[in-house]
Amino acid sequence: MSAILDIIVPVFGMVAVGWAIGRTSLLTREGLRGLTNVTFYALFPALLFRSMSRVRIEALSLDILVVFFGAALLLYALLMVLGRAMGMRFGEQAVFALAGIFCNGVGIGIPFVSFAFGEKGLVPLLMIISVNSLILLTLSCFLMEMDGQGGQRRRLLRQLGGAALKMLKHPVIPPIFAGLLWAEVTNLVPGLGTPVVIDRVLQGLSVAAPPCGLIMAGASLAHVGLKEHWQSAAVATVFKLAVLPLMVWLAGRYVFALDPLWLTVATLNAAMPAGANVYLVAQLYRTGVGLATNVVVLSTAASIFTLSAALLLLGVRPG
Repeated sequence: MSAILDIIVPVFGMVAVGWAIGRTSLLTREGLRGLTNVTFYALFPALLFRSMSRVRIEALSLDILVVFFGAALLLYALLMVLGRAMGMRFGEQAVFALAGIFCNGVGIGIPFVSFAFGEKGLVPLLMIISVNSLILLTLSCFLMEMDGQGGQRRRLLRQLGGAALKMLKHPVIPPIFAGLLWAEVTNLVPGLGTPVVIDRVLQGLSVAAPPCGLIMAGASLAHVGLKEHWQSAAVATVFKLAVLPLMVWLAGRYVFALDPLWLTVATLNAAMPAGANVYLVAQLYRTGVGLATNVVVLSTAASIFTLSAALLLLGVRPG
């Protein structure tokens, strides 16, 4: 119960504050765009760089990537089959599958894990985040290009290359690798480290990152609403919040025997609500927009309860 009071209430309390502000004139769509830019281009990079600059590369384990994305891709394939059985077109199947596995690991995941475990919990989470979009969004764009363009090879290759380039330009990804690189440099050069003054600036920005990210997530929800055909979105939400975390936990516990902290973080990340990129991709291809929007809204609301259950089942104690 203490995990719910110490983690769930603060996290979703700030999401609720963001939602309430987003429903007023205090934070318009233009203002939300500005808050999003500040959060993604200043606050989160400072937090990610500072966290990863204290990590040695040899301390990282690729097993967590195999566990998480192995489970995610297997579920993706199963959801494609289920979508076809439900009468969806090929592109809609890809949106349905993506909605059932793509996690809001940045906007909600980073603040959530920070509250629960501090910086040590961010390391396994950031490993997943660093390749999440490259793997899952690229795959989905590839499939939707096949649906909309008849599988033209040149167009598909250009799409894949574009997705990889966007991943490298994403404001969240470079600070992760820059932090790891700085950690190695400071280890090789005795006496070298982040100057105290600069570290204090980074620390100040880092402290502001989680609450601003949560307020941003809540305000974003205030500008969207439930669309038609919500039944399929409810199905995808169940797979996203219940089936994926269970698959990740089983694989990490019995197949790869992950470190307990890393297993817990991977499972909790899998239990995060669907990320906004799901409906951004749907809007880009004008396919399954209502489905994607509904999954983001429904999964965010329902995750209050499913994440509470996950914390209790995993025996998480705030630290």
